[in-house]
Amino acid sequence: MQRPKSLFGRPPEKPAYGLGAGAGMPDEAQRADDMRGPEQEDLEHKGMGSLSGIPIHRKKRGAATPAAPSTSAGPAPSEPRNVSDYWSRLRKGRRWPAKSDIDTKFVSIRWRNCLIMVVGERGTPWRFEPLTPGVMRGGGLSLTDNDIDFNHLVMEWILSVGRTAQQSGSPVEDSDVFPTEQGEMRYRVVAAPLGDDDKTVTHILCQIAKA
Repeated sequence: MQRPKSLFGRPPEKPAYGLGAGAGMPDEAQRADDMRGPEQEDLEHKGMGSLSGIPIHRKKRGAATPAAPSTSAGPAPSEPRNVSDYWSRLRKGRRWPAKSDIDTKFVSIRWRNCLIMVVGERGTPWRFEPLTPGVMRGGGLSLTDNDIDFNHLVMEWILSVGRTAQQSGSPVEDSDVFPTEQGEMRYRVVAAPLGDDDKTVTHILCQIAKA
């Protein structure tokens, strides 16, 4: 029995399956390629293995990238320029700082030739105290290992400047020339009042230097 001829010419070809097939129903490899989405295609390239087994973390579109935490510290506080500046920082809204506020180690290292004057009460004489133990000798009339000649005239001058600081309630600075064993020397002194309350000055912080 003869197969009827196609109305359009050649009879339809029988679809081929399996290996060696040309056009027709796609094999498994072809179907797998067709099922891959666009996101998979850009993960495989010729000469490279498949990346389908590696987890891929994709950034969501429009998501803001969190800012990295700032690690830069603010500017470090500057050290006081002189005894008057140091005194002002210790006040903290008070009329004057207290003697207990003084960091004796810091002051001794930062400024040479510093001492404390104790204000005389009820007619008692003023006296000098070392800022740190072992600094003064000779009844408070000289300091060890310093370039200042603490003779009688110099000590009387420091005392007078300290009294002025007590009366004014604020730091006082003065300079003067004195005879010394090395000849005439110009000295500068800064005296700053100290007290436990805002009514009475009990101590004077002094610093002496060559002018």
